[in-house]
Formats: sequence, C-alpha cells, structure tokens
Amino acid sequence: MTFQSLQQLLASRVWTALATAFAKEHLGQLTAEQLDEFANVSKIVIQKPKQADLGDYATPVAMALAKPSRSNPLAIAQTIASELQSPDYTVEVAKPGFINIRLSGAFLAAQLEQVLVQGDDYGRTRADTPEKILLEYVSANPTGPLHVGHGRWASLGSSLANILGFAGHKVDREFYINDAGNQMQILGESLRVRYLQALGEVIELPANAYRGKDIQEIAAELVAEVGESKRDADMVWFSRYAENKELARQKAVLAQFRTEFDQWYSERSLHAADAVEETFKDFDARGMLYRATKSRQEESGEITHRSTKVRKTPENDENPEGAEAVYFRSADFGDENDRVIRKATGQFTYITPDIAYHRDKYNRGYDRLINILGADHHGYVPRMRAAIQALGHPGDSFEVLLGQMVRLFKTNPETGEKEEMRMSKRTGDLVSIGDLIEEVGVDAARWFLLSQSLNSTINFDLDLAKSEKFDNPVFYVQYNHARCCSILRKAPERGMPLPEQYTFLKPDGSSWLVEPAERTLILRLIAAPDEIRFAAIDRTPQRLTQYAYELASDMSQFYENCPTLPPLADKVELGIRYARLGLVDATRQVLANVLTLLGIEPKTRMERIVASEEPT
Repeated sequence: MTFQSLQQLLASRVWTALATAFAKEHLGQLTAEQLDEFANVSKIVIQKPKQADLGDYATPVAMALAKPSRSNPLAIAQTIASELQSPDYTVEVAKPGFINIRLSGAFLAAQLEQVLVQGDDYGRTRADTPEKILLEYVSANPTGPLHVGHGRWASLGSSLANILGFAGHKVDREFYINDAGNQMQILGESLRVRYLQALGEVIELPANAYRGKDIQEIAAELVAEVGESKRDADMVWFSRYAENKELARQKAVLAQFRTEFDQWYSERSLHAADAVEETFKDFDARGMLYRATKSRQEESGEITHRSTKVRKTPENDENPEGAEAVYFRSADFGDENDRVIRKATGQFTYITPDIAYHRDKYNRGYDRLINILGADHHGYVPRMRAAIQALGHPGDSFEVLLGQMVRLFKTNPETGEKEEMRMSKRTGDLVSIGDLIEEVGVDAARWFLLSQSLNSTINFDLDLAKSEKFDNPVFYVQYNHARCCSILRKAPERGMPLPEQYTFLKPDGSSWLVEPAERTLILRLIAAPDEIRFAAIDRTPQRLTQYAYELASDMSQFYENCPTLPPLADKVELGIRYARLGLVDATRQVLANVLTLLGIEPKTRMERIVASEEPT
C-alpha cells in the first residue's frame, strides 16, 4: 500500500484552487500553458512557516505566479485562499504573498487515526515518477576485512534502499565483487606463503603481499582442512580459496551490520561472458573510439596530463609514452579528456570493465543507477557519466554519491584526552566494521555513521556512542520508544485496558487533544511521510536521524506535561487519557518505522533504564 503525504495532499488542494481560480478568470493574464507548469503538484511548494504562530504550513505559490499573471502576489494569494477554504484547516494570507494554513483539530485527529490504521506502512508514499533503481554500495575487493569507511557506505546504502522503497520505488541492492585483476593474484600468493609458513616452511612474504592477520587465520583454517595436501596447488587455487573465505567473512559482518544485498555481482563473470570485449566492439562499431598515441586534448595542448584517479583500484589508466592506445571519446559527452580504454599492450584499463558492468545494469531493465563511493573517486564520475550517455542513456539516470572519511575518537584513560583511533587491535590495520560493532554495537554504529551529510567528515565519538545517557542521541531515541512501550504495557495494570480503536474526537466533533505539547507531537508525527519522501528525493538518510531525535524530544515534552496513566492522571478526564494513550501508541509506531528504515532496532525495553523515568 502507498499513501499520499500531508504536503502532497495540501499541494493537490492548492492546485485545485489554482485551476478553479483560473477557470473563473481570476488569475490575471496567466495562460493555460503557464498554469500547466503547476499541474505536477510536486512543483507547488508546501513548507513550514519560520514562525509557528503563522500556521502549520504555508505556500509561496502566489509569488511564483505574480510575474506570468502580471498581478500583485498578495492579490493572487487572496484569490487562491478564497478557493482553498475547507473545514480541515483555516487559511490566512500574509505579505508579500504567503498563504498560511492552520490544520483543524478534527483533521489532526483523522491523520492521527491513519498512523494507527496504517501501522508498519505509515510513511509509505507514492513517488511522482516511480523508478526501478539499482543501488550499488560497499563493493570492496575480497582481499581483507571491511573497514569503517565501508561501514559508512553499508549503513547509507542499506538505509537509502529502505527509504527509496518506502517512497514508492522498486530498489535492488548490489555488491560488485572486484574479483578480477592483479590484486587477486597478490591475494593468492599471500595465502600460499602463509600456508607454507603454517606448515613450518621458512619463506618470506613478497613486498606487496597482504599482511593482515586475516590471511594468517585463513592459512590456519586451510591447514586444519587439508593438511599438507595443497603444497603444490597453483596460484589460481590459492586465489579462489582466499577469495571465498574473505568474501564469506565480508558477507557475515555485513549481515551482522544489517546490510543485505539482492545480488553479489562478480567482475570475473563479466570477462567470462565476454561482456567487456562486446562492449569494446559496440563502442568501436559506433565510432566512439579512436587509436592514437595521445588523446585529442593532449594533442591540441588543451590538457597536458591524464587524470589517474580510477575506481576501486590503486592502479591507473596511463599508457606508455609514445605507444598507440585506444581512446574513448568521453570528452564529447562532457568529460574533460578522452580516456584510454585499451592500452597499447592490448590490456583493458580499469574503466572498461566498469563500462561493461554498467551496460549490463541497464540491460537488466533499470531506470536509474546509484553508486555510493568514497570522495577520492570524484574523477570517476564524469568519465562514467560520459560512458552512460555513449551507451544511449540519459546522463542524469546515473548518480554517484560521494562520501567523506570517518575518523574515530576515544578518550585515553591515562591522559583523559580525546585521541584519534587509527589502528585495529585485531589486524594492525585500519579499524574494521567488526571492530566498530564490538566497540559500540550495531545500533550506535549505524546511527553515528548515518547522522551527518555525506559531504562531511564524520568525527565519531566512541565514548558518546557507548554512553547510556540522554546526551547520546541514539540512546535517547530508543529510550523514548521504550518509554512508549512501557506506558502501553502499564496501562491495563493502571485500570486502562487498551481499546481496539482509539477515539480522538469528542461527541461534538472537537478534539480531546488540545494542549500545546499534544498538538506539537501530532504535527511531528504526521510529518513523517514527508520526511521520508524528502530523504528519498535528496538521498539524505541523515534527515531521518534528525527527525527521529526531534520526535523523541517532542515525546519527552508531552510525557512531562500531559499525564496519561493513573495516579498522576487521576484528575484527567477519561476521554483525554485514552486519546493520549492513542497518541503514545502512534508515537511508538512512527519511531519504530523510522528506526527500522535506518536499520536500527526500536527497543521495547532498555537494559538500564532510569527508575525515575518509568511512567508513574
């Protein structure tokens, strides 16, 4: 099921008012063609006023119409407002042309009922243009443990997939296994040497070998499984064995981190299916390639160097000086320079399999491709977007979300100072996702990795993430969800059995819930579908961490000011008490829905709960 959000509903009503006013010829010189630009209600802005006393929502649409209608925006606002009248809200006009909307108590009650009726589906909306999306994230080499940076992509990707699905899109999640190339040979050699060392042979690791303890652990597992029988196995065998073990470990830690994938796509399968060669031939047949010793831009002096940033590999696309290579005309599609896709040696550069991979994605029927990568891949975006266009797809159907690094800080017990945590206790290398989970748990790790914009470096305070105090935001949010659950558990014990259906309106049609803290909480709850919708549109899961925190804060204020259960509520009318109990249940539901989208457990009990904070 999908539902219309509150802002979508108000926008549709504003559109109806516009169309009615136009039919009455009350919109000046506005033409039908100009009016049609607003037919898509997503173009009608609905926003919250800067001052709460002005209303619950507002639209500046009259100011957008002033120029095409050649009318005063205030007059247009008055015209639209006259057509916007409804028992669901009151409408006021403010300079220079805002239309302010204040929702009625009865309307708020009806919206609150929908929270409980829709339950786990509350917040699920219709997309203006539903798309079939392939979201690719993490996509690490299967050569070692996943580090904290991968954890950021894992939490972001899995949450964004949930959010996009809730906002009306069909989303598949994919992990691209980088199991081709020189790094796999190095992995195999690293395991072979460690295996022989585990058998007692004196042998040195190559200088470029992988040196993490994970390789030693895999070597020990190999010895336990096969003894000495693989002394003479070839490098391919060792590579495959190590890859399978490393990939299994990556899958296990990602599952523990609540990050699942619909497909695990092997780069090696591209080569096995000749997809890379086919893509090369396709580009060549359509005149997208040329053979030269330098790119057209280098030859003309426009560019004197080649960018060496490529995707997911430390190697670059450079071609030996003076040798003739095959170039892709990527500059024709917005890239700064044409790119080598086949070296003079006959080897494909690393961008070529990527082009083949994305060609395969589109061939699988996806409308939009979204990749999540580290900020050091910024040079990758224009060349791949050029390739997407060369394949015949719109450039804007390909998105790359680039994220900054994660820095971990922890208090040194000896000095009392915060210090950056750089090394893993287990591997002696970068801190892994497994290390982070062990240190702070999955919920806190996901919250803190999701709580900031991708454009910001995360300074992750490990001490704060472990804290069981209200200054820890994820603890505070989970605590307020548990508080709602506690109130609902205690209600029958206090003489208030839970009803099959809550009543939020009095017999005369007015609302039981009129206190400021009640209204604030209701308005926050019914904003959830729009918060989720905009988090999907803007690709900003951090919006939901902020929303969850604000909702928890509103719940806390409601709890302090509006007693629900006896004995504190003994003097409160029974109808109000039950309406408040329904409001608590709705708050529990929305907090649970939002936390679930973020991959964070909505706890029903807290292990260490402050006794004085239990409902009394």
